[in-house]
Amino acid sequence: MHEFLFRTLLVLILSLGSSQIFAAAGDVIDNIAIVNYIYQGVPLTQESSPFGNPQPGIGNGASTSFIEDRLINFSIASNDATLVPVTSAQTATVLTFTVTNNGNATQDFLLTAVNTATSPFASTIDNFDPLSPMRVFVEDGTTSGYQLAEDKLTFIDELSAGASVMVYIVTDMPVVLPGDVAAVSLIAQIASGGAVGEGLAITNDDNGNISPAGIYGNGATSVTVGVATTLPNSAAMETVFNDPAGLNIEDVDSTGLAQDIASNGQASDSAAFQVQGSPVELIKSFTVIDSSGGSDPRPGSTLHYQINVVIGGASNINNLIITDQIPANTTFTPASLSLNGVVQTDASDAPIDYSEFNGSNIVVDLSQGGTVSVVPATTNLIVFDVTIN
Repeated sequence: MHEFLFRTLLVLILSLGSSQIFAAAGDVIDNIAIVNYIYQGVPLTQESSPFGNPQPGIGNGASTSFIEDRLINFSIASNDATLVPVTSAQTATVLTFTVTNNGNATQDFLLTAVNTATSPFASTIDNFDPLSPMRVFVEDGTTSGYQLAEDKLTFIDELSAGASVMVYIVTDMPVVLPGDVAAVSLIAQIASGGAVGEGLAITNDDNGNISPAGIYGNGATSVTVGVATTLPNSAAMETVFNDPAGLNIEDVDSTGLAQDIASNGQASDSAAFQVQGSPVELIKSFTVIDSSGGSDPRPGSTLHYQINVVIGGASNINNLIITDQIPANTTFTPASLSLNGVVQTDASDAPIDYSEFNGSNIVVDLSQGGTVSVVPATTNLIVFDVTIN
């Protein structure tokens, strides 16, 4: 009875928070009590034993022992505190999460991404799904942030007690409207650690708790629902699901499965994309100048075109090239092409400039041959003239 109470108290203490220093799963915890007394004038020492020890003297007792249980406790937290901006039809968009092992043993974690009907941001509504399949990758530690060439592992391998690792959901956007929101959840399923490679899912503990079914590892690992098993309290190492219930508004996914109920060997958190308008906006205007100084669009009049290239969004723009076809029934005015007030040559003569008239179009390469990224919150002004035939 005393052993049972002690084991129960130990599990309660360990469940109070990850700041506790845990005894490692499988550790043997044992001790021997010693009593000193005088009997019939003779000083005696006697050791304890689980089954009683009538023989005085050192070395005649036996340890009262048990093995530390394997405590399953972990968490997922989205690293994206706000909606992640994306554009319609954008590829390889990324959400970032942190998975932390709050248990007392090295564990593997199987991972999957699911569409969720509830946005984690109360002021927004989920109204579209990213394209399938959504991929999940684990940070390999070489370069921070998702790297296509580096982050290839689809499950968390050998995450030690108290350690954390970043996980990325990578997906593509369909053609959607600005303002649309897609909420996505990352789900982790506890799996066996202790050896390099993907461990088997732990779908039940020894207290009757089970995990729901799921598909993990980018769709390669199918996990069936657990089978409830309850073992009588014993000195052997048991598995105890002690993962907490989620407290966020999105903790039930769109299939109706509660991924963040207490003690089910799973945890989840959600983040969301929001579609932005195009990061590049072209504002084109013109002024008519006729030969008499008026503004009549008649043969011989000049059309003075202006194109404002407005860069928005949250990231630099690469390979930004503007092409404008010379209108029919007009003729390009030589040496009229300018960029931000600097006259450009009509020929394709980079690196002198990266603007040209190619006989039918004006072409302005703001990337300067793919070597320059155009930063947000900037505007470039392109000007050229044509004459009405």
